[in-house]
Amino acid sequence: MINFRKGYEPNNSKNDLVKKLQKILDLVYNEESEYYPGSFHPETDLAEVTDAIFQILFNQNNESVHIIIAKNPNNSLDMTIDKIE
Repeated sequence: MINFRKGYEPNNSKNDLVKKLQKILDLVYNEESEYYPGSFHPETDLAEVTDAIFQILFNQNNESVHIIIAKNPNNSLDMTIDKIE
């Protein structure tokens, strides 16, 4: 027999789920911003890295950004926006 408790909400309440889904929809349909969590930018230079930081922190009004920069064998840089908070 399965019994469901009335009025019980798990740790991930409906409001949290709605906020997370809205954030995903904003990322999918927001074509204005090229910098979003999970975006990959191959063969970037330091000017583009600086531009990404400025766009994310100041134009999009975020508090922090996690960026992964990898050096390729041909001395070019690949940038991945890991997390935006």
